[in-house]
Order: sequence, then structure tokens, then C-alpha cells
Amino acid sequence: MLMIPRFLAIIALVPALLSPAGAAQTRYEVASIHPSRPGASPQSARAVFVADGFDAKDSTLGDILDMLNGWQLHRVVGGPAWMTTDRYDIHAKAAIPVPPKEQHDALMALLAERFNLSVHRETRDIPAMVLLAPKIPAGVRLAAAGETYSVPYFARDVLTFTAVPMSAFTNYLSNVWQSRVVDQTGLEGAFDFTLNPSTEPGESWGDRIHEALLAVGFKIEYRKVPTEMTVVDRCERPSEN
Repeated sequence: MLMIPRFLAIIALVPALLSPAGAAQTRYEVASIHPSRPGASPQSARAVFVADGFDAKDSTLGDILDMLNGWQLHRVVGGPAWMTTDRYDIHAKAAIPVPPKEQHDALMALLAERFNLSVHRETRDIPAMVLLAPKIPAGVRLAAAGETYSVPYFARDVLTFTAVPMSAFTNYLSNVWQSRVVDQTGLEGAFDFTLNPSTEPGESWGDRIHEALLAVGFKIEYRKVPTEMTVVDRCERPSEN
């Protein structure tokens, strides 16, 4: 799927649940789907569940499927190329608040109806970068209560991460390396830490991040990892409102 920085105004870390369409107990009674304004870009994209609905702005269908996979990138395969390029504004509303455990199914039912979307789940062994930490790395500490989550997506010097779970950090690394990154650190909770990438000329940004990780005490291995994938079987541009 399209790789974009996940600084978006979203609910991050959504559980990776993509239930069969039609399984939802609650459905969105009213929904509008329109192509986004000309010039819409990843930087302005957002997708978020609200109490009684779902709102997306400047989002691709690929973005939304990534969100339903908890922003764990490289877990959606198949489907037409426009899924990662065509941007839409979506506003869906239910008659009553939708319980969190039913939000995913309600959205999938809407996508099945309006995009004729059909998906299935399967486990595949895919190449991945595996993030390891035999112990809590030097300079990494548990975030204090009340700290605000912050990931420096656009910084190109000192990188300061605040109240960031390892699952979100691996998503950041996925964007940097354009590869699936799997968290096997065993570190639970949210953490504060700083990376100091090299400023040596000639090195790629990805290589600089890699070296900074090793300097802090993380380890990286490259191997195939069993991964539950979302496979798109069918998808069409949305029907008119």
C-alpha cells in the first residue's frame, strides 16, 4: 500500500480487525462519499472513528484499510492501483452511538456497499525488518503519565520520540525503510527516547536511522515473519451518493 507518514489526525493503534462485511450489528444509516478537493495530499489526510460514525478527509481506500490494520503497514495486498491514489472525503453516521467493538464491522459493511469491497485474511511469510531489544536500551525510559504522544516524522536531525509505543515506532521505521518492520522488543507501554542520526554526507536517511538505533542499543534482524495479511479480492470506485 501507499507509504505515507502516519502523522495524520487519526486513532492510531486500532486493533487489527477486519471482519466479514455484513457482520456488523450496527450500520451507518447515512453516508456521503465524494472525491477530495483537487490537490489533496497525504499531508492533509485524516481518518477517525467518532461516537456515532466515521469521518475521513483526503484519504485513500488504502489508507483506511491500513488504519483498520492498526497502521501496521505492508499488511494489505491486492486491489486496483487507484486504491492508493484516489482520495475521498467520507462522512458516515449511525442513528445511535456505535460501540467500539462494532466500529470496524460497520465501516467494512459501508465499504462493501459503496466500494463493492471484498477482502479475506490469510497468513503469509513475508520479509521484514525485526526490531529487537535484549533489554531496555540506554536512553529509553517509560513515558510519564499525561505525556503527549509525538513522533518526529519530518525531522532530519535529532529525533525525539515522546510517549511512543514500540508498535507505533515500528510504523515510523516502516515509512523510513519502505519495508515491513515487526516489533519483537518485548517492551510494553509507551516510551521516551532520542535518536541522533549521523550527519555524514553520502549516507541515506534510512542508513542513518539504522546506525542511530544500534548506537542506542536496539538490534535489527532481517528475516521472513508469518504475518496475517488483508487480501483485497474485489474493489470498485464508489457509487454515487
